Amino acid sequence: MKAFHIINLLLIVALLVVICVAEEVVVSNSLRDIQDRCLMIEQLVERDETLKTMNMVLAVDNLEDNWNKDESKLCFMVHHKNIQEIGQEIAKIKQYIAGDDIEAFRVSIECIKMYCHGYLHFMGANLHNVL
Repeated sequence: MKAFHIINLLLIVALLVVICVAEEVVVSNSLRDIQDRCLMIEQLVERDETLKTMNMVLAVDNLEDNWNKDESKLCFMVHHKNIQEIGQEIAKIKQYIAGDDIEAFRVSIECIKMYCHGYLHFMGANLHNVL
């Protein structure tokens, strides 16, 4: 009977570890994808020196679409208020495109990258999450 309890405990711990690793993979992939898209957008700004281009609008729309898709997955794993800043910054950069405000646009892109980088550090799987 004692062996049955030990086996059950080990199965529960293994399940928790699998869940935490899956969470880490989903969160890391989503945030890295957003960071990569921000880097691509920065390269477009440096190349074109204007925000009012079709490539820029499409890149920002793709960023927003991917963020909306990823945000719905992330909301199952983290509190929505912890990640809403990225969505707010994306909304701001869309406004900056309309006004062709390159400096404010660059600041918002840097904020998005900073949020992603910060979230990658504290949303990962660790022993505390398992316990």
